[in-house]
Amino acid sequence: MIAHYKANFFTEPLMVLAFICCCIIGLRYHRGERQRIIFLGYSFMGVLLAFLVTAVDYSHILPVRGKIMSEEILNTVFELVEFSCFYYFFRKCLENKKIHKISKAFLITLFVISAFFFTLLFWQEYTLDEIKEHSFFINVIELFFLAFLCLAYFYELFTTPPRINLFERPSFFITTSTFFYSVLLIPFFIIARDLWKQERPLFSTLFSCHYVLLSFVLLSISRAFLRKVPITT
Repeated sequence: MIAHYKANFFTEPLMVLAFICCCIIGLRYHRGERQRIIFLGYSFMGVLLAFLVTAVDYSHILPVRGKIMSEEILNTVFELVEFSCFYYFFRKCLENKKIHKISKAFLITLFVISAFFFTLLFWQEYTLDEIKEHSFFINVIELFFLAFLCLAYFYELFTTPPRINLFERPSFFITTSTFFYSVLLIPFFIIARDLWKQERPLFSTLFSCHYVLLSFVLLSISRAFLRKVPITT
């Protein structure tokens, strides 16, 4: 386990710690607000899935195929939970009805693609290489959808008269961290399959960036929990 953490510069336990902190702060300061509770659920799922993935990794019962299938199912479930949470977040932040419809189409598309992926997993001729490739493809799709919603937020923010100081808006910090998280990771996940096959050390190094960027997203959510104003302000 130490060797695994060392390969990604101990960024994975750092991310898990960020999830745990976000979950604890959310439990204390959710204030009954719907979006806070949704993000609390997101942080709880992050903690749960992190421990489940670790259990799968170090299982002595599952064969290699079973481990990879289980990991990719858990990863895809996390992506669905993540995008669903941000879907409701941006739906509350954004006023443009066209963007609402587009974001709903994104949500449905992601669920349909994921359902097709889950179905293929029961096909015995579905190779491990294909499983990884299609799992990374779902990553790219989700991150692209997230990046689009972030851009829609910035466009609306800077083209409407300001109602509150920019740095007093919790939604601004959440969106900014999410934008960098999605935009910077899209190129990595596009080439992730080839790196996973041919350059595993480099894959682990670059994947550590995923943990760091996600930790910043969680920190921005934790910061928003501590504010008294609505999280979508």
